[in-house]
Amino acid sequence: MKKNTGITLIALVITIVVIVILAAVTINIIMSGGLLNRTTEANFKTKMSAYKETVNLYALDRIAQTLDTDIKNINSGEMLKQAILDEYIEDITIDDVTIDIREILPGITTDEEEYIVVYKGEMYYVSNPNVENNTQQVKWCEDIDIPILDYSPPTGIVIVNGNYELVNGIYVCTPDLTQGFMKDRTRYLEVGSNGSMVPGNWVTHRPTENWYSYKDSKWANIYIENAGQELYYVWIPRYCFKLNQETQRSEVQFIDVDNSYKDAEGNVTTWEERIAEDPSWQIPEAFTFNGQALPGYWVSKYTVGDAISPTTINYDMAVTQGVVTIKNITLNTTVTASNPITSYTIALNGKIIQTISDSDKVNNIGAQIIEFSDLRKGNNTINVTGLNSKGEVVGSMTKEYDSPVVNSPDLSGFNPNTTFYVTYDEKGNEHSTIPITEEEPEGWYDYGSSEWANIVTRNNEGETYYVWIPRYQFKLDQANERSTVRFIQGTGTTTETGYQIPEAFKFNGKELTGYWITKYTAGDISAPAFATETTTTNSAIKTKGITGSGVTSGLTYNYYLNGVKKGSSNNASENFTYTGLQANTTYTIHIEVRNSSTDAYVGSITEQIKTQEANAPDLSGFNANVTYYVLYDETGKETIGDKITNNGSNIPSNWYDYSERKWANIVVKTDNTTTYYTWIPRYEFKITAAQQAQPAQGRTDVNFIQGNSTDVTPGYQIPEAFKFNGKELTGYWVAKYTLGE
Repeated sequence: MKKNTGITLIALVITIVVIVILAAVTINIIMSGGLLNRTTEANFKTKMSAYKETVNLYALDRIAQTLDTDIKNINSGEMLKQAILDEYIEDITIDDVTIDIREILPGITTDEEEYIVVYKGEMYYVSNPNVENNTQQVKWCEDIDIPILDYSPPTGIVIVNGNYELVNGIYVCTPDLTQGFMKDRTRYLEVGSNGSMVPGNWVTHRPTENWYSYKDSKWANIYIENAGQELYYVWIPRYCFKLNQETQRSEVQFIDVDNSYKDAEGNVTTWEERIAEDPSWQIPEAFTFNGQALPGYWVSKYTVGDAISPTTINYDMAVTQGVVTIKNITLNTTVTASNPITSYTIALNGKIIQTISDSDKVNNIGAQIIEFSDLRKGNNTINVTGLNSKGEVVGSMTKEYDSPVVNSPDLSGFNPNTTFYVTYDEKGNEHSTIPITEEEPEGWYDYGSSEWANIVTRNNEGETYYVWIPRYQFKLDQANERSTVRFIQGTGTTTETGYQIPEAFKFNGKELTGYWITKYTAGDISAPAFATETTTTNSAIKTKGITGSGVTSGLTYNYYLNGVKKGSSNNASENFTYTGLQANTTYTIHIEVRNSSTDAYVGSITEQIKTQEANAPDLSGFNANVTYYVLYDETGKETIGDKITNNGSNIPSNWYDYSERKWANIVVKTDNTTTYYTWIPRYEFKITAAQQAQPAQGRTDVNFIQGNSTDVTPGYQIPEAFKFNGKELTGYWVAKYTLGE
């Protein structure tokens, strides 16, 4: 018998079908939500997380290198320069996007540049439907806490560079705003519903579709205001024309710089084809300049105002701690009387942020105070525009606030230990405890915010305040009775047109980077406000309360050592000790006096003191058999101690402590007399101006000198009593009194 061990055709077909189905299912699992998709997700998340960390490190490093003072100034990515700016992000402009994304992320690919940006120092994913796998990538970014920005494709009038583009149904060379205009002084003029010219955005932003439509004979207009003077321009795009003899009208068609014409359907007619068909077509000569074909040109319609007369609108602008304040808005009534203002727009950096239309506020505009706090780094442009009832410009004034670069204050001529930085907090309270030996405090000065560099020098009870005037040039505005100031770096002598440099910046034939000017001197040497007595040891400086005419209740005394706060007290009579000091080292102690309730600065005491012990008493010249130690307790009660030894080997532990004003005393007893002596260790002294003027309240500064050194602190002297028979003494005994006969 023969057996059939093969497979039937039907079974084979069924097997193949099953295999195909299983393969399809497997592939589907892998491709959608399976292994392949999970691998893609993991790779994407890993790479984006690494990018995010790189951005964070870049931002921190840039701040550390002081290339930027604020992480919010770090903006990068081409997508930020596109429609996303105007449609989604409102607090930065194209001018703020200055860093190349490849500088931050060197490994970024061209595809990744379509969805990765750095906005205010943080990495964002830009959700863009044109990006492959965008929906899933948005979800994956959300999973790893990467924020999302939505891309908005540009609409309406976008291109403003003179290119020949299809705009509102007609090809035309678009208005060229890429050069020749101050962008922060130039804005679009749109045609209002009543036919009036209504001001729109500044050209730093995108125009609206209402700006122009050459198909409908709505021409592109702009408005320029500089220092209150107003100019109006209209854009004439390149065109060709011919006269229609029958109608006596001109036929006009807009053309590109090659003189070709394109209709709305994209059909092109070259100039050669046009001339061959009808040689009467012409191109105005104005579209050629220096042999170059122009896409168009701006023509001045008219100028408003007179450069000699005051402007229509003016105001005062002050900047303090990053907040710009507008006040005292004034009007030229000779202009506004016949064309009254019914509303005001207030703009920051080309964007209107406030409109004043309330009649009471409009009529009392001079009393309005307007603040801008959301400033960007560098220049910020402020504008106030007055509009009439039709929405037309009656007057406008633009001013600029910038954070200028000024010459750093020169501190080389001051005693670094007794000169202090002066800053003021938001309440106007003074803070001046950091000596100029230390790094300058944050916010010491910002000339763009009218915060000038201030210092104070302290000499005992006297205080002298100075302010730094950095080198600058200025121009007088006779019409508005104001001056414009621009700072000059270094010792440059080149000035801008109409500016001059004050003579004060030249001294003894030398150009100065700036100079210090005395603001005022605090205190009166005839009546010191605050004073204290000090003594030292090798490791401590001790103060004996606070005295002076300024001592009252409700004061706080803060104790600083070389600019570091060491303690505080509300009790003027409390003694304070600076401990843990090094021997033979000069320290600057500073006692700051503030009002306990308001924290207002009241006064200071500043002294330079050297830590060292007083020279030990020399007992070698006394008869040890009749000489005794004399001790006093806290109440002043006297105790006669042991007899002395000439080498001082048995000195009592509590015999003296010059840091506590306990002087070394001895007594010599003989049959007929008892004589008390006290030891005066070698010292240097300085008579203060306050003591000379008012001995009762002034103090003599005294520093002990170790050994018999003749070196003195500048301004100090050693009493002559410490020199005898040509020999320098470590100290001497002085007889206090003698009892008996």
